[in-house]
Amino acid sequence: MKAIFWDFDGTLVHRNNESFCALREALQLNGYMIDDSYIRAALHIAHPWNHWETSYEDQTGEKWWDRLFSKLSEFYEQHGVMEVDKVNSTYKKRILSFSCYTVYDDAALILEYCKKQGYLNYIISNNYPELPQAVEKLGLADYFSGYMISADIGFEKPRPEIFRQAIAMAGNPEICYMVGDNPVADICGAKEAGMRTILVHSARGLSEDADYNCESLAEITEIVK
Repeated sequence: MKAIFWDFDGTLVHRNNESFCALREALQLNGYMIDDSYIRAALHIAHPWNHWETSYEDQTGEKWWDRLFSKLSEFYEQHGVMEVDKVNSTYKKRILSFSCYTVYDDAALILEYCKKQGYLNYIISNNYPELPQAVEKLGLADYFSGYMISADIGFEKPRPEIFRQAIAMAGNPEICYMVGDNPVADICGAKEAGMRTILVHSARGLSEDADYNCESLAEITEIVK
Protein backbone atom coordinates (compact mmCIF):
# COMPACT_ATOMS: atom_id res chain seq x y z
CA MET A 1 0.00 0.00 0.00
CA LYS A 2 1.22 3.52 -0.77
CA ALA A 3 -0.27 6.93 0.00
CA ILE A 4 0.27 10.61 -0.64
CA PHE A 5 -0.90 13.21 1.86
CA TRP A 6 -1.61 16.65 0.44
CA ASP A 7 -1.80 20.01 2.14
CA PHE A 8 -4.67 22.12 0.82
CA ASP A 9 -4.21 25.91 1.09
CA GLY A 10 -1.18 27.03 -0.89
CA THR A 11 -0.58 23.53 -2.28
CA LEU A 12 -3.63 22.42 -4.27
CA VAL A 13 -5.27 25.85 -4.24
CA HIS A 14 -3.66 29.25 -4.45
CA ARG A 15 -3.05 31.11 -1.22
CA ASN A 16 -5.69 33.71 -0.40
CA ASN A 17 -6.76 36.06 2.36
CA GLU A 18 -10.07 34.27 2.81
CA SER A 19 -10.38 34.58 6.57
CA PHE A 20 -9.33 38.21 6.66
CA CYS A 21 -11.64 39.17 3.77
CA ALA A 22 -14.54 37.30 5.36
CA LEU A 23 -14.21 39.02 8.74
CA ARG A 24 -13.69 42.47 7.25
CA GLU A 25 -16.77 41.98 5.06
CA ALA A 26 -18.82 40.72 8.01
CA LEU A 27 -17.85 43.77 10.06
CA GLN A 28 -18.54 46.22 7.27
CA LEU A 29 -21.92 44.70 6.42
CA ASN A 30 -22.90 45.24 10.04
CA GLY A 31 -21.69 48.84 10.10
CA TYR A 32 -18.19 48.49 11.59
CA MET A 33 -15.24 50.05 9.80
CA ILE A 34 -12.15 48.76 11.59
CA ASP A 35 -8.57 49.18 10.41
CA ASP A 36 -7.22 46.15 8.56
CA SER A 37 -4.23 45.82 10.88
CA TYR A 38 -6.49 45.21 13.88
CA ILE A 39 -8.50 42.59 12.00
CA ARG A 40 -5.35 40.75 10.94
CA ALA A 41 -3.98 40.85 14.48
CA ALA A 42 -7.25 39.49 15.91
CA LEU A 43 -7.31 36.61 13.46
CA HIS A 44 -3.69 35.78 14.19
CA ILE A 45 -4.63 35.35 17.83
CA ALA A 46 -7.87 33.49 17.10
CA HIS A 47 -6.76 30.92 14.52
CA PRO A 48 -5.29 27.83 16.19
CA TRP A 49 -2.88 27.09 13.34
CA ASN A 50 -0.88 30.15 14.46
CA HIS A 51 -0.47 28.52 17.88
CA TRP A 52 0.21 24.93 16.93
CA GLU A 53 1.88 24.16 20.27
CA THR A 54 -1.57 24.21 21.91
CA SER A 55 -3.92 21.24 21.47
CA TYR A 56 -7.72 21.42 21.83
CA GLU A 57 -9.01 17.87 21.57
CA ASP A 58 -12.19 18.73 23.51
CA GLN A 59 -13.12 21.61 21.16
CA THR A 60 -13.33 20.02 17.73
CA GLY A 61 -16.01 19.87 15.04
CA GLU A 62 -18.74 22.42 15.61
CA LYS A 63 -17.10 23.38 18.92
CA TRP A 64 -14.13 24.56 16.85
CA TRP A 65 -16.23 27.50 15.70
CA ASP A 66 -17.27 28.30 19.27
CA ARG A 67 -13.60 28.36 20.24
CA LEU A 68 -12.75 30.66 17.34
CA PHE A 69 -15.53 33.11 18.16
CA SER A 70 -14.55 33.09 21.81
CA LYS A 71 -11.01 34.07 20.79
CA LEU A 72 -12.45 37.02 18.82
CA SER A 73 -14.56 38.31 21.71
CA GLU A 74 -11.85 40.59 23.13
CA PHE A 75 -11.32 42.15 19.70
CA TYR A 76 -15.04 42.82 19.40
CA GLU A 77 -15.16 44.40 22.84
CA GLN A 78 -12.15 46.60 22.16
CA HIS A 79 -13.69 47.97 18.97
CA GLY A 80 -17.26 48.40 20.16
CA VAL A 81 -18.81 45.59 18.14
CA MET A 82 -22.26 45.02 19.63
CA GLU A 83 -23.90 42.75 17.02
CA VAL A 84 -21.46 39.94 17.76
CA ASP A 85 -23.76 37.07 16.79
CA LYS A 86 -24.63 38.73 13.48
CA VAL A 87 -20.98 39.40 12.67
CA ASN A 88 -19.98 35.83 13.53
CA SER A 89 -22.84 34.40 11.50
CA THR A 90 -21.96 36.53 8.47
CA TYR A 91 -18.27 35.64 8.80
CA LYS A 92 -18.96 31.90 8.96
CA LYS A 93 -21.39 32.03 6.05
CA ARG A 94 -18.80 33.87 3.95
CA ILE A 95 -16.11 31.30 4.83
CA LEU A 96 -18.37 28.38 4.01
CA SER A 97 -19.28 29.80 0.60
CA PHE A 98 -15.75 28.68 -0.43
CA SER A 99 -15.77 31.46 -3.04
CA CYS A 100 -12.13 32.47 -2.59
CA TYR A 101 -10.50 29.22 -3.64
CA THR A 102 -8.73 28.91 -6.99
CA VAL A 103 -7.36 25.47 -7.82
CA TYR A 104 -3.90 25.25 -9.34
CA ASP A 105 -4.20 24.45 -13.04
CA ASP A 106 -2.26 21.19 -12.75
CA ALA A 107 -3.77 19.95 -9.46
CA ALA A 108 -6.45 17.65 -10.89
CA LEU A 109 -4.08 16.17 -13.46
CA ILE A 110 -1.45 15.37 -10.83
CA LEU A 111 -3.98 13.88 -8.41
CA GLU A 112 -5.31 11.67 -11.21
CA TYR A 113 -1.78 10.65 -12.18
CA CYS A 114 -0.98 9.63 -8.60
CA LYS A 115 -4.14 7.52 -8.43
CA LYS A 116 -3.19 5.75 -11.65
CA GLN A 117 0.22 5.04 -10.16
CA GLY A 118 -1.52 3.18 -7.33
CA TYR A 119 -1.35 5.85 -4.64
CA LEU A 120 -4.22 6.67 -2.31
CA ASN A 121 -4.59 10.44 -1.96
CA TYR A 122 -5.44 12.04 1.38
CA ILE A 123 -5.71 15.63 2.55
CA ILE A 124 -4.04 16.67 5.78
CA SER A 125 -4.78 20.29 6.56
CA ASN A 126 -4.89 22.94 9.25
CA ASN A 127 -8.37 24.07 8.39
CA TYR A 128 -12.06 24.48 9.14
CA PRO A 129 -14.06 21.30 9.86
CA GLU A 130 -16.08 21.81 6.66
CA LEU A 131 -13.05 21.52 4.34
CA PRO A 132 -14.37 18.33 2.63
CA GLN A 133 -17.32 20.41 1.40
CA ALA A 134 -14.91 22.84 -0.24
CA VAL A 135 -12.99 20.01 -1.88
CA GLU A 136 -16.24 18.61 -3.29
CA LYS A 137 -17.38 22.01 -4.53
CA LEU A 138 -14.06 22.46 -6.31
CA GLY A 139 -14.54 19.15 -8.12
CA LEU A 140 -11.63 17.35 -6.43
CA ALA A 141 -13.45 15.02 -4.03
CA ASP A 142 -13.22 11.93 -6.25
CA TYR A 143 -9.44 11.99 -6.06
CA PHE A 144 -9.31 11.55 -2.28
CA SER A 145 -9.73 8.57 0.00
CA GLY A 146 -9.97 10.57 3.22
CA TYR A 147 -9.22 13.69 5.22
CA MET A 148 -7.27 14.54 8.34
CA ILE A 149 -8.30 18.05 9.38
CA SER A 150 -6.93 19.81 12.43
CA ALA A 151 -10.34 21.17 13.44
CA ASP A 152 -11.61 17.58 13.73
CA ILE A 153 -8.84 16.23 15.94
CA GLY A 154 -7.48 19.20 17.92
CA PHE A 155 -3.89 19.15 16.65
CA GLU A 156 -2.31 21.52 14.15
CA LYS A 157 0.57 20.86 11.81
CA PRO A 158 3.53 20.62 12.40
CA ARG A 159 2.53 18.61 15.47
CA PRO A 160 3.60 15.02 14.70
CA GLU A 161 0.34 13.71 16.21
CA ILE A 162 -1.71 14.86 13.22
CA PHE A 163 0.66 13.11 10.81
CA ARG A 164 0.73 9.90 12.84
CA GLN A 165 -3.06 9.82 13.00
CA ALA A 166 -3.17 10.38 9.25
CA ILE A 167 -0.80 7.46 8.64
CA ALA A 168 -2.94 5.23 10.85
CA MET A 169 -6.10 6.36 9.04
CA ALA A 170 -4.49 5.31 5.75
CA GLY A 171 -3.70 1.84 7.09
CA ASN A 172 0.01 2.42 7.74
CA PRO A 173 1.12 2.42 4.10
CA GLU A 174 4.61 1.14 3.28
CA ILE A 175 5.31 4.15 1.04
CA CYS A 176 4.12 7.49 2.35
CA TYR A 177 4.68 11.02 1.01
CA MET A 178 3.66 14.43 2.37
CA VAL A 179 3.22 17.21 -0.21
CA GLY A 180 2.96 20.80 0.96
CA ASP A 181 4.11 24.38 0.45
CA ASN A 182 5.08 25.24 4.03
CA PRO A 183 8.60 24.20 5.11
CA VAL A 184 7.61 24.11 8.77
CA ALA A 185 3.96 23.04 8.96
CA ASP A 186 4.11 20.53 6.10
CA ILE A 187 7.70 19.33 6.03
CA CYS A 188 9.12 19.28 9.58
CA GLY A 189 6.24 17.50 11.27
CA ALA A 190 5.88 14.98 8.46
CA LYS A 191 9.56 14.06 8.59
CA GLU A 192 9.33 13.55 12.35
CA ALA A 193 6.44 11.15 11.70
CA GLY A 194 8.54 9.20 9.20
CA MET A 195 7.08 10.47 5.93
CA ARG A 196 8.99 11.28 2.78
CA THR A 197 8.47 14.99 2.09
CA ILE A 198 7.95 17.09 -1.03
CA LEU A 199 7.92 20.89 -0.87
CA VAL A 200 6.00 22.35 -3.82
CA HIS A 201 5.91 25.85 -5.29
CA SER A 202 9.47 26.09 -4.04
CA ALA A 203 10.11 29.25 -6.05
CA ARG A 204 8.86 30.93 -2.87
CA GLY A 205 11.82 29.38 -1.05
CA LEU A 206 13.60 26.04 -0.76
CA SER A 207 13.59 23.72 2.24
CA GLU A 208 16.76 21.93 3.31
CA ASP A 209 14.59 19.58 5.38
CA ALA A 210 12.46 18.40 2.45
CA ASP A 211 13.45 15.26 0.58
CA TYR A 212 12.41 16.98 -2.65
CA ASN A 213 11.83 20.60 -3.71
CA CYS A 214 9.52 21.16 -6.69
CA GLU A 215 8.64 24.44 -8.34
CA SER A 216 5.32 23.03 -9.56
CA LEU A 217 2.96 20.18 -8.80
CA ALA A 218 3.75 18.69 -12.21
CA GLU A 219 7.30 17.88 -11.10
CA ILE A 220 5.92 15.35 -8.62
CA THR A 221 5.37 12.91 -11.48
CA GLU A 222 9.13 12.33 -11.63
CA ILE A 223 9.17 11.35 -7.94
CA VAL A 224 6.18 9.05 -7.62
CA LYS A 225 6.34 7.32 -11.03
